[in-house]
Amino acid sequence: MPNLKNLKPLILSIFSGLLLVLIFPRFNLELLAWVALIPLFFAIENQTLPLAALYGFLTGAVFYFCGLSWITITLVNYGRQPEGLSWVCLGFLVFYLSAYIALFCYLAKRLSGGNPFYFFILAPFVWISLEYIRSTHSEYGFSWLGLGYSQFLNLPLIQFASITGVYGISMLIVAVNAAIYLLINTCVFHRGKTNWPQTILAAGIAIVAVGICFLYGEQALRSSALANRAPTVKVALIQGNIDQNQKWNPLYSERINNIYRDLSLKAAESKPDLIVWPEAATPFLFNLNKPETESLKNLIRSVHIPFVFGSPYQESGATGTTIYNRAYFINAAGETVGSYDKIHLVPFGEFVPFRKMLWFVNKLVEMVGDFGRGESAPLFGLKNNHFSISICYEITFPDQVRLPVKEGAEFLVNITNDAWYGNSAAPYQHISMAALRAVENRVPIIRAANTGVSGTIDAS
Repeated sequence: MPNLKNLKPLILSIFSGLLLVLIFPRFNLELLAWVALIPLFFAIENQTLPLAALYGFLTGAVFYFCGLSWITITLVNYGRQPEGLSWVCLGFLVFYLSAYIALFCYLAKRLSGGNPFYFFILAPFVWISLEYIRSTHSEYGFSWLGLGYSQFLNLPLIQFASITGVYGISMLIVAVNAAIYLLINTCVFHRGKTNWPQTILAAGIAIVAVGICFLYGEQALRSSALANRAPTVKVALIQGNIDQNQKWNPLYSERINNIYRDLSLKAAESKPDLIVWPEAATPFLFNLNKPETESLKNLIRSVHIPFVFGSPYQESGATGTTIYNRAYFINAAGETVGSYDKIHLVPFGEFVPFRKMLWFVNKLVEMVGDFGRGESAPLFGLKNNHFSISICYEITFPDQVRLPVKEGAEFLVNITNDAWYGNSAAPYQHISMAALRAVENRVPIIRAANTGVSGTIDAS
């Protein structure tokens, strides 16, 4: 019979991983975030550095494997691949992401020297440094399930993201977890290289930090300045609810065109300033398929309202043909004002990460395919306001979204097709991250999704 004492760190690590799963959509038990890391902290406190890293990796494996299991839906249902192979691909991603939590445990424990108070001071900085690194790489960055996103429903708290970004919210969560861990160590177990003054100081710092965030947030929510800054634009969002298996099937092309035409004509009756379709909404390549392109332009001319919509773009060159995930902005006269090509592509969806290592995945994404990357995000004008466009996954990257706002964008348009993820938590996780982008930049976000979640997000 195994020694239960030896199993304790293992159980605590798994428990932390499960708690982290519960703080994100669809569970949305965000209050658990403030204690979710405490079991992990106790699991690693008396361990060697390699074992601390191992238990951190285990927490990450449980967390990401459960939280990102929807990735297999894309590969099985739309990539037409064996289910076993889809779990292998998920395993590679989970391994990569879990390594960050393993490194967090290693560095936080080593730098703190086993002192719980030093751990309280250092752990938040180590966590957000690693979270920033994994979220910002131009190709392999993956910000999904960043700790701060769990609080998207906590409106007063997340207002502080306008100063610190989402990473400040993550830092606060880790600090509170570390403070409670220190408090339990001192008050309950009476152990550790610490004393009461340090414990009281840590608790005080955590309480003051949370209090400042909430006071700032309440003031921001009551402020009329945010409402006064918002542009006055009336927008119609078109959600076609097109099954992913039908989108590129020629047998359904006419039906899809009719759905978007009829919904747009109905929306035009309310006289919006802009009509927005989702990512890759057209069942044809705009500007390449001339009859259907002209039909869409005639629709736009008939309602005399500008459109934003997604449609793949094909470019042929000396090195072959490249497909771009493109968004078009068409004015009320049916003329193309400009376009935007997606810059940050979806791993396994639009490109295969670690292709040399995952050489066997080529056929796995045959239906999805590899895409070319755009180079810049232009601004577009509408009613004396400027806006920029992001496509799908790009809304999860703070630095990328911030750039056009710095250039003068007064609202953001995000178009996406989350039909890839079926009836999973992914669409809800996705829009939760968009909420933080709106607060960080103090600009509203307009979001059109093929199968949802569509809607508008205020700047607060």
